[in-house]
Amino acid sequence: MKCKGGIVSLVLLITSVQTNAQLFNQNFNSSSILTDYFSVTPTSNQFRNISTTNENSEVKIADNKLFLRRLGTSTTVAYAERNVDFASSPSALKIQFNFLVSGGSAGTNVFALAVGSDVVNSGTTPTISNLFGRISFNTTSNEGEFKIRDVTNGKTGNNTYSGSQNILWVLNNSGGTLSYLAPNGNYESIEDNKADIWVGTTKEFDEIIVDNPNQNLSRFKFYTNSSWTVGSAITIDDIIIENESALPVQLTYFNGLLLNKEVVLSWQTATEINNYGFDIEKRVLGTNLYSEGWQKISFVQGHGNSNSPKKYSFTDILKNTNFYLPAMLQYRLKQIDFDGQFEYSDIVEVNINGVQQFILEQNYPNPFNPETTIKYSVPSGVETSYPEESRQVMTSLRVYDILGREIATLVNEAKLPGNYSIKFSIKEFDKERPLSNSIYFYKLQAGNFIQVKKMILMK
Repeated sequence: MKCKGGIVSLVLLITSVQTNAQLFNQNFNSSSILTDYFSVTPTSNQFRNISTTNENSEVKIADNKLFLRRLGTSTTVAYAERNVDFASSPSALKIQFNFLVSGGSAGTNVFALAVGSDVVNSGTTPTISNLFGRISFNTTSNEGEFKIRDVTNGKTGNNTYSGSQNILWVLNNSGGTLSYLAPNGNYESIEDNKADIWVGTTKEFDEIIVDNPNQNLSRFKFYTNSSWTVGSAITIDDIIIENESALPVQLTYFNGLLLNKEVVLSWQTATEINNYGFDIEKRVLGTNLYSEGWQKISFVQGHGNSNSPKKYSFTDILKNTNFYLPAMLQYRLKQIDFDGQFEYSDIVEVNINGVQQFILEQNYPNPFNPETTIKYSVPSGVETSYPEESRQVMTSLRVYDILGREIATLVNEAKLPGNYSIKFSIKEFDKERPLSNSIYFYKLQAGNFIQVKKMILMK
């Protein structure tokens, strides 16, 4: 969309979702001591217990990860469980973690994750009637390879994976269809009492049936099974469990529109929770002298908690448009919670093209009496003796009579790129040297550019 003065505005539509209310977050970076990560009365990011059933398996913190390894042939289970309810029981969950397997041999359901109302406080396999859903992992005959498995329905995924992989398990018990941000950057929908399973950006299972829709999602457990082969090791890390039934601060759009010398920003949230407000930040790109990092230019108060759309706007007044020409203005929102946590939106860009060529316009009015206006434009990138970073162009505008004699100097200074206008009036000439009806010439010289036009004085 073109605006006056040769300025072009760019409007972008973006969608950005804030992190939902986290129920559990553990990356095992704070300590190398296993007991620091569990308690019979756990904090928000602690397990209730991390253990093994006997000496034939090993559980420890290694390289800032939870490490489980089978040492002997007797039946052994290693597990990490939280059989204590979350502070608020969610009706939808996103559970993600990094998974890595090494050693051992082929096995079915060697490692599992269960969610439900009771996952037992020991190495015992959880009772299915107490579970909302389960997933598991199969190992192959090739070391380090695994497949994801919908253990509830007895189905194994099509793809074989190796190395550390991010696993995402989405469970919906909200009573309606749920929309969530998937690892591939798209929004996915999932029906009530169904689950999706992702490995990296690959969706292995789409809306699978869960074990018991009547069970809640308040507890979880990672555990090995009897098919866990001797010598195999499992590593889990970066566990994040989010309450998808909580209201996030969700942007449905964020626009930037340049109108003359103002950039109008507008955005809307679909839902909000714990939203203190938005810092508005700006960055200028594409210039030498005026390039800078992100700068906070204002703050807009949020609505706290809301499950209905809320609209916001802010106008950034560019007091001197030539200050920016030519440049790219970038804007972003820093959404801040009441507890101080924050997250940035995507970036909206507004392009100010500026003047692309020298222009000397015909004066108006013409013929004139007693004054007329001359408009001209100075572009960037002109060769001058001035330092390049100054972006200024030595500019002169002079008026001559029909004999070529200079009668007035209207401009004689360095100019920043931009559009300019100046008045020429015969009132400035005294009675001793009045201007007569005649043809006059005005000459613009800026850098290597020279242009002459004529004008007529008619009294």
